[in-house]
Formats: sequence, C-alpha cells, structure tokens
Amino acid sequence: MRVVNISEEALLSGLKLGEETAFAKIYALHVKSIYAFVLKILKSPSISEDVVQEVFIKLWENAARIDTSTSIKPYVFTIARNLSLNIIRNAGREQWISDEIAAHAFDSAEDGLAFTQHRQTRQFLDHAIAQLPPKRREIYELCHGDGYTYKQAAQKLGIKDSTINSQMVKAIRSIKAYLIKNGALLLLFTLK
Repeated sequence: MRVVNISEEALLSGLKLGEETAFAKIYALHVKSIYAFVLKILKSPSISEDVVQEVFIKLWENAARIDTSTSIKPYVFTIARNLSLNIIRNAGREQWISDEIAAHAFDSAEDGLAFTQHRQTRQFLDHAIAQLPPKRREIYELCHGDGYTYKQAAQKLGIKDSTINSQMVKAIRSIKAYLIKNGALLLLFTLK
C-alpha cells in the first residue's frame, strides 16, 4: 500500500541523497504542524521551537535510513513526540526547563508576568545565597534547598546540630539583609 504521493516520494529521495533543497521543502511543509503538536505537549513556545529544530536535525542525520515509499509525516511526528516526552521526563533534573514549561503553561499574560516576577525574585535569592560563606551556603542549601532536617545535615557534614542551627540563623539573617539592601522585600516572606 502506497501512502505517499509522487512529489513527497521525490522529496524523500532527494533527502536521502543529501539534497538541501529537498530538506528545505520538507521543513517548509511540516514545520508549522510539528510546532503546533509539540506546543500542545510542552506549553512553552521557546522549548517547542528547540524541539522542532532537533526534530529536523534528527531527520537530516538519519535521512539515509528513511523509507521513501511511506509518508514522512508519521516519522517526524514520532520524533517530535519522543523528544517532547524526554523533555518532560527530564524536567525535574533540568530546572530551567521546568521554569520554561511553568512560564508558558499559563494562558493569560497576567500569569506570564507573575512567572517573570518569580524568576527575577529567584535570581535575587540565588545571588543572596551565593554571597554566603562556603560552609554556611552548603548548610543552607542542604536544609532549605535539599530538604534535609538540621539533624540529617549535621550527620552528613559530621558537625553538631547546634552548629547547623546557628549557621542557618546566620544564613537567613544574611539573606534578609541582602534582600532589604537590594529592594527585594517581598522575598522576605519566603524565608523561614
């Protein structure tokens, strides 16, 4: 059963031969529908654009293995789906992807503005944490960022619970002072 028309078959043959014009025509034919498909999955225009580019890179790299007697559409949509699912699976490991997906998961501009403000305040907080002395920063990140209890952090670092407590108090004071100094007062409410 042939599911491909003559012009698509000719384009696929050209693609297999490494013809850039054939690739460009295939790209032009399918880029919008693939982008819409990926955007429905990821809800992020910028990440969706990256995935679409990766789809066509994979298409170009694997052109020699393409079956010219079948339609290219299921092939490129399968690549797009798999890449999108990989992005979602890896989102926990790659915080910037999570932030991007969260940013564009909102439908209204107001929600997008809230995300932008959150990102800016997160940058303020990250900079404040970076200003801490190395050991204090490590303790703060274990307890606040990684969710360790003071006791767990003390065991991991081989120090007393009271040292963890005093270092956390000092870390939070330093962060608050930095935020006040730099006009990020709203972040004070997020600190414990």
